Amino acid sequence: MNNIFSGTERKKLILLFLVGALGLLLVILGYIAPWDKKETNEKEIEVSLQTMEYISEIENKIRSITEKITGSTDVSVMVSTESGTEFIYVSNEDMNGEDVSKEYITVKNENGEYELVLAKEVYPSITGVSIVCPGGDDYAVQKKIINSVSTAFGLSKNRICVVGTK
Repeated sequence: MNNIFSGTERKKLILLFLVGALGLLLVILGYIAPWDKKETNEKEIEVSLQTMEYISEIENKIRSITEKITGSTDVSVMVSTESGTEFIYVSNEDMNGEDVSKEYITVKNENGEYELVLAKEVYPSITGVSIVCPGGDDYAVQKKIINSVSTAFGLSKNRICVVGTK
């Protein structure tokens, strides 16, 4: 049987095949690379921790208000939020008709790495508050707590629940 490729052509074909296979392997590795996911996960965890700290601070403030009103330290507070902390970065927007292109501004940090410039940090909106405390079943105590929390956090009164302990 006659071979249609000479020795040199066969080597070139094998080399071309190997280079193509290596390129395909690099593309696949780019999608499943653990180093990219680790960096993203660290940022997501940091944002999640900041949100949890924010919620904890709000809960502590509400607990403090409630303790002063009821005279008891046996107070439980739970705050619900709409979403997590949102970061808004400085950018240039260019509008061409219906097309909008956005370019983020970066600066070089002390490590020589470029990072985005933070314009503002938007904390999540409070969607509801639940308070369990001694005297929470008493209408006068409920009214004082609900009015205080509503005024302090700009939350509508129907989003605040106060109940007594057993």
